[in-house]
Amino acid sequence: MNTMKKLLLTISIFSISFAQNISGEYSTDMTFGDTVSFVSPYTGLSISGEGWQLSSQLTDGNMIVEEATYTVDTDFTALTFGKQRVPYGLATAWHRPSANPFVGEPSYQTYAEGIGVVVELMGVEVEAFYGNEQAYSARLGYALMDHSVGVSLNSDDGMLVDVSGESLGMVTSYLQYDLSKETNGNFWYRAVVAPAFTKGISALVGYSSVGDETETMYGVGYQYGGANLRSELSADGDVQVRISYSF
Repeated sequence: MNTMKKLLLTISIFSISFAQNISGEYSTDMTFGDTVSFVSPYTGLSISGEGWQLSSQLTDGNMIVEEATYTVDTDFTALTFGKQRVPYGLATAWHRPSANPFVGEPSYQTYAEGIGVVVELMGVEVEAFYGNEQAYSARLGYALMDHSVGVSLNSDDGMLVDVSGESLGMVTSYLQYDLSKETNGNFWYRAVVAPAFTKGISALVGYSSVGDETETMYGVGYQYGGANLRSELSADGDVQVRISYSF
């Protein structure tokens, strides 16, 4: 165990020494219901250099590598080798506070070892991944009027469509609709309303439908620099508050 810790420390020091960009973030969640509880769901550090990236998360005292990739770029194609985000649905790491304007995670992201490819041409983007045990995933996306529209497939017979983008200069919306045979009809929608005159204050709304269960979510958020404060009112009446900071 000590040898492994020394190895991880050596790799971290080596990576930081050659890094061009270093960023990190952490968050604390508070839930107010019948009782009050506190958790720290995310503490992470990301370092990157010319063609490489290493993103790690601290969980229960252990460092978990989320992404460890090397990317080769050409004019309109990029090949990525190593542990990476699997392309399926919206390309947003919802578990990271900096990428999620909400408290809850509307969509789960998977990270896996393999080879990824991204091709962009005339507004069309194709993301594909092939990993261990013949697992694969792909997303075809198209940019249309400040929105991205995508269709995703994977080796588990999954299929979904997604739409995301900005409207009227103040509403950013996210929608995913599941077309898989076992979960056909499941969907979720999230929107962030942030007019310029509110100076960092935003209204959060959401709606989810899974089988016969539906849930409506409301919240308020505030951002100042790298600091974020956001809240959600769940269907059972509990209020969740997340405080996070990115650097």
